[in-house]
Amino acid sequence: MIGLIQAYFFTLVESILLYWMVNSLLTCKASGSKKAVFLIGAVLLDSLFVQFCPVNLIFLRLILFVALPVIIVNFFYRDSLWKKIFLILVNNYILLISDILAGNLSSLLNGTSLERLISETSYANFYFSILSKVIALLLIWSFLWFFHKTKPEISSKYWLVMDSMISFFIIVINFFLMSNHTLQSHIPYYSEKILVISLCFLLMTVMVVYLFGEICGFYQKAQQKHNLDLQNRMLEEELARQEMAVSDLKKIKHDLHNNLANISLLLQDNQIEESLEYINSITSVLEPAKAVVNSGNKYIDAILNYELSVCRKHQINTAFQIDSIPPLSMSPTDLSAILSNMLNNAIESNLSIKEPERYISLKLFCYKNYVTFVCKNPYNHILRGFGQSLRTSKKDRSNHGYGLKLIKYAADKCGGTFKYSYQDNTFTSIVMLPVKTQESPLQNKVYHSAANNYH
Repeated sequence: MIGLIQAYFFTLVESILLYWMVNSLLTCKASGSKKAVFLIGAVLLDSLFVQFCPVNLIFLRLILFVALPVIIVNFFYRDSLWKKIFLILVNNYILLISDILAGNLSSLLNGTSLERLISETSYANFYFSILSKVIALLLIWSFLWFFHKTKPEISSKYWLVMDSMISFFIIVINFFLMSNHTLQSHIPYYSEKILVISLCFLLMTVMVVYLFGEICGFYQKAQQKHNLDLQNRMLEEELARQEMAVSDLKKIKHDLHNNLANISLLLQDNQIEESLEYINSITSVLEPAKAVVNSGNKYIDAILNYELSVCRKHQINTAFQIDSIPPLSMSPTDLSAILSNMLNNAIESNLSIKEPERYISLKLFCYKNYVTFVCKNPYNHILRGFGQSLRTSKKDRSNHGYGLKLIKYAADKCGGTFKYSYQDNTFTSIVMLPVKTQESPLQNKVYHSAANNYH
């Protein structure tokens, strides 16, 4: 009876380690007391199933021990199914390698096989299990640290590749576990060699996980570059559009005398409709050249005027308070990464809001040699945290979810800071960038607009 209780206790510890690992890396659909009840229930169900599973075939048991947590985790946690399977497989692999390391280390230190050590010493099995779980705890903690550091957001096909690799390692380590038991029962001094082989397996796994992290980093940087290229192309198009509009405006101003003379002749002939058409043709050319935002920085103006047109298209009310911005040393690419992503995120968030309630508030001002961007917008969707960052709510995570990362990367690159907060269904993002000038900000300019009414 004592042996059964002891065995179940350590099985319970393994289940706790599993769900601690999963809960640290995935977002649970429940929260508060419901989440606590779920975790307790999942740990108890998983540990009882493992302890009292009637199946004796090793590989069938292994499949069942993976299948049950996958079903539970997939039901209660968000994210890709292949990512969930990967985490559960890694946990199983860590528990297996921990048992091998603990068993061979105990055998090596005592100069006898683990089986004989357990049979001759009453507390040997207890000490061995403790050592195994301590090793597993350290390995899981290291994995969590690495995972939080890399924050992998990759497509399902890459998770599937990693699942296949970890599954292969688990199959190999199970064969090794059976060979280990056979060798130790006959020749105890093989423990040293088996321990070295086990460490090599562990090192090989660490290298695979490290390469996985490097692949994730490369993939994320490629996605970030793709998004930046798109934003730069939009910025170039907006600058070209504004330059063309300004050129058209110059032509109209140059021909102003002739245009007025033509309108005057039409009015003298009482051709009212033709006069109105003439005037409308001139104003239609003037409208695109009208600078809704004029901060003194052509890149900021181009970005904000473009985003204002997008807001008008989607019936989003805006209130922009823009200082006259002194010359900035940062590149147009970094400026676009910050402003465009900040406003694009705000616009996307507004699309899920009813039209009368849509708004974006943006402030750009200079204070004590810092230029500050403050953007506020409403939201009504669930914000999913991942460590100190937010996870995209879109299904296609491989092509989305980089907005905040790009803002932070650009702000850090320019020696600035980026912070965000969300409270009372209002999301606020703040970027502060150093300005290498002693100029004082000029008079504050306020730009208010309704969705279809700019003045």
